Amino acid sequence: MSKPGDFFVGILDFFAILVPGAIATAILQPRFGHLVLGPLISQPSSDAGLWVAFLVFAYFIGHLIFLLGSYMDGLYNQLRQRLSPYDNESAYQCATRLRDTLIDGAERGALNTFQWSRAVLMASCPAAADDVSRLEADSKFFRSLLVVSALAAAVFASGGHGVEAAVALVLMLPCFARYYERRLKSTTQAYIHVVALHRIGRLVKTA
Repeated sequence: MSKPGDFFVGILDFFAILVPGAIATAILQPRFGHLVLGPLISQPSSDAGLWVAFLVFAYFIGHLIFLLGSYMDGLYNQLRQRLSPYDNESAYQCATRLRDTLIDGAERGALNTFQWSRAVLMASCPAAADDVSRLEADSKFFRSLLVVSALAAAVFASGGHGVEAAVALVLMLPCFARYYERRLKSTTQAYIHVVALHRIGRLVKTA
């Protein structure tokens, strides 16, 4: 029997990979679809064949978008260090001190504070781990949409659609803002959950 966590992984793949990939495929297909999949997608033998080709290509493109989006994490880290809202640094420092007291020094290089916090939450309180995972899924969805918006702007601009390209560029701003807010909230929530569990004596040691 499938567990709720198994179902959630599917939802994460759906929103962070398949949906952005589907949007990108819809944007790219009219101009470049015949160059990639040829008659399989431009002249399908049936509606079912069209949908299968579309979904397979969307899943593939979605993974590429996800990979490109991961490079945005470096910019996020730089901005977080400068802005640091939500008392993120304070929560981070508390969780880091807990991690350093509960695992050996040689293990600290293998687990950063967020990775350790998430692993502990999965072992100590799955409900709290799901809370963090939902925020992570949101952040990854908007991170992928940021890449899709940039792609759409390039495609529209190359086709002479200046207004559409400008709209796509403008959409990058709220996508990045939401990605930043959701990612920061997910890490902050992980640290807060760990500190709270420690205080009520429910923290599972990883050492």
